[in-house]
Amino acid sequence: MDLNGAFIFVRVAQFGSFTKAARVLRLPNSSVSDKILDLEKTLGVRLLVRTTRKLHLTDAGVKFLRKAELAVTALMEAGEEASSSQSQPTGILRITAPVEFDLSSVSAAVTEYLQKFPQVRMQFLLTERMVDLIGEGFDIAIRVGQAKPSSLSTVGLGTTSFILVASPDYISRSPKISHPRDLTDHNCLSVSTEKDATNTAIWDLISAGGQKSKIEIQARISSNSLSAIRHLASVAEGVALMPATVVCDDVSAGRLVHVLPEWSTAPQPVYLAHADRKNSSRKVKAMLPLLEPHLRDSLGTPMKAAKPTRKPR
Repeated sequence: MDLNGAFIFVRVAQFGSFTKAARVLRLPNSSVSDKILDLEKTLGVRLLVRTTRKLHLTDAGVKFLRKAELAVTALMEAGEEASSSQSQPTGILRITAPVEFDLSSVSAAVTEYLQKFPQVRMQFLLTERMVDLIGEGFDIAIRVGQAKPSSLSTVGLGTTSFILVASPDYISRSPKISHPRDLTDHNCLSVSTEKDATNTAIWDLISAGGQKSKIEIQARISSNSLSAIRHLASVAEGVALMPATVVCDDVSAGRLVHVLPEWSTAPQPVYLAHADRKNSSRKVKAMLPLLEPHLRDSLGTPMKAAKPTRKPR
């Protein structure tokens, strides 16, 4: 029996697609199909049934996969153990995160990792869509929200929320903000996504006492760049709704004011997602112990607000 064919079959079954398996294995679709056909001829049974939209395992395919998957995993682990003492992680480590993620929160982890493993290159993709890690060839995802059941391993890190901020100068020369509804009379700066066609945004806020307020704002400026909105807020262009972890240092230093400190968005869980540790490459296994503590520290950073002195008008 061709072990390469068995390996390819396992990957096709795991991805649920010939195309995805071919992409990850860096093989032509035709080569993947031929390998599966040769394996079926050798075994004398059909393992897969393809329709126009889906891929289904036959009963024989399910039974074969159960043992073949264990064998493939064992062989890969054996290979990694045999070579780990002689080689370091290499290649490209691909990480995806939400648009609102602040890369500076993991800069120390990235620096330490690249110093330890100079043969690895890193690629970050910030996007609002849910990236298919296996199908698109990514190694690690930083995600916000409730984790959905999947074959990926997840590591809870903490929670994050968005807060309202503005510069001391903007606060001193603008109408007082006593409640979220007052924001409709202010210049608002919005973190947007690529799909946003207008500058209209819904800011869904909740108070420390549990009171809720949903405000529709017409953003004076919107951008999918956190750094751009942060800068615009600091130069007195308006009120911004920003991740607390991104602006906590600015608030502590007095560069930004925490507006309506009793209000924020509802806390959302933050977690890491990656392939099962048994199937993770050395480059992923080496990154996780560095990435996790830095992310937990950034999410646990307390907000120390500096109260501004309002100038007489």
